[in-house]
Amino acid sequence: MTQNDRPTGGDLPLAASPTDSPSLVEYHRRSLENVRERLPQAARELAALGVTCVIVEYDGCNDSGQIESIDYLGADSTKIDPSGKVTMSEDALMDLLYDLTQARHPGWENNDGAFGDFSWDVTTNTLIHSHTDRYMEYNTTEHEGL
Repeated sequence: MTQNDRPTGGDLPLAASPTDSPSLVEYHRRSLENVRERLPQAARELAALGVTCVIVEYDGCNDSGQIESIDYLGADSTKIDPSGKVTMSEDALMDLLYDLTQARHPGWENNDGAFGDFSWDVTTNTLIHSHTDRYMEYNTTEHEGL
């Protein structure tokens, strides 16, 4: 399934559940706006360093979730360290992506959790977010008699 978070008709396509409070929906809307405002400048700075792609992987379960890795890759897939050379720190990037994940998939870290990755092409400022929910399934069969 593919979803597009681009605004349409002035509204952000956030699907609020019946249990979401208006303040939570507003928080998610602001989180998405913050990502859209901040990533383009970071993309320009990273591209100027020769970074062509940023790969971010995350994983969560049991009420805890974390970003597992962030790799900044050049055109030949070599790793580049942008530390101290760009205005957005890795921690700030992680915060944005946590917010984006939470806005798109609230509770991604709960129960069996979820995992996913972001593939960010900084040359075109295109962000692909692949997310997989984990769940437990049961199949019960009951027999009586012979």
